[in-house]
Amino acid sequence: MTLIKWVPRSTSIINDMDNMVSDVFNNNWNFPVRAKTNWSPPVDVKETDDSFTLTADIAGLTKKDLNVNVSDGIISISGERKFENEKENDNYHYRERQYGSFLRTFNLPETVKEEKITANFKNGILSIEIPKEEVVFPKERQIKIS
Repeated sequence: MTLIKWVPRSTSIINDMDNMVSDVFNNNWNFPVRAKTNWSPPVDVKETDDSFTLTADIAGLTKKDLNVNVSDGIISISGERKFENEKENDNYHYRERQYGSFLRTFNLPETVKEEKITANFKNGILSIEIPKEEVVFPKERQIKIS
């Protein structure tokens, strides 16, 4: 038998107000209960002179579980982490890992070469390289006034 420390719920109005404020700013506010099963991998976006790099931590998935698509100036990353089968005698004390499908989308600037985008997945990290087009500035010329 596992002992868990019991903490009685306070009936103070200040604590009730604090809970309401926490509910408003919590990520799960105003979403249906089933949305808790969805998850979203963290993504970093880095820009250099030549390209953008999207890096996503997607541990526990394989290349077959992921999709990277580009359409109409939007790049999307989607996939699904399958729920592990539980046994009747499993006794979890705490569970933080999330399962289910996810979808992340990012608007691409007009200055990228969509046909040259590449993706690499290794050790649970997805890296997407998005090369930039060379920006050609219009040449300045003087107009003769007649």
